[in-house]
Amino acid sequence: MFPGGDGDNYDIGKLVFDEIVKYNDEGHFYPAWGTCLGYENMVAYTADAGLDSWGIFDIRKTVMNMTFVRNPWETKMYREFGPLAQELHRKNLEWNGHVYGIAPSTFKSDKGLAKFWDVNSVSFMPNGTAFVASMEAKNYPIFGTQFHPEMPSQLWVDGLNINHSWESIEVQEIFAREFIEMARRNTNTFGDFNATQKFDISNFPVIQTSYQADVFVFH
Repeated sequence: MFPGGDGDNYDIGKLVFDEIVKYNDEGHFYPAWGTCLGYENMVAYTADAGLDSWGIFDIRKTVMNMTFVRNPWETKMYREFGPLAQELHRKNLEWNGHVYGIAPSTFKSDKGLAKFWDVNSVSFMPNGTAFVASMEAKNYPIFGTQFHPEMPSQLWVDGLNINHSWESIEVQEIFAREFIEMARRNTNTFGDFNATQKFDISNFPVIQTSYQADVFVFH
């Protein structure tokens, strides 16, 4: 999982991303997902233009819909949604908060992106300019969204304009179930119960904030 938010994790992320691609090339099923900044970094990792593939798409605290540019039932990302996929188009469910994004035309003009990715859907800025909302790798179990599917069910602080309707939660939790199902197809193991305990997230302190609610602090 390549998360959204902020932070200087570009270089280590590139190392991890390249290893995931390598594992898959060697026949070892290894899924990956990028959200917001994680998605943007994945684009840069595979683009001939690198970070210059990004454009300015500054939009904050906004729920939007998406327009599919591929039949959702013919994609790896949306085929399990069934008729619910169209709710992502009909209603404003996806929460967006970003400065950067990637224009659909860049996925055609940049040879690295054109070779690696299929664009599944786009969203539109208030001025009508399109940016890519979701993508999937042509030959790998690797996916990315500019929006945050986790926000409706996981972040409940005030003032962020998140769509917390039951429908929004139900539809977008399908992304999580799909990714977990793919992760279970990976045969790696971390260790037995005792070996994993010192790495459990509950071992780390939690800070309560007004913007991101509970935040785990790793050190």
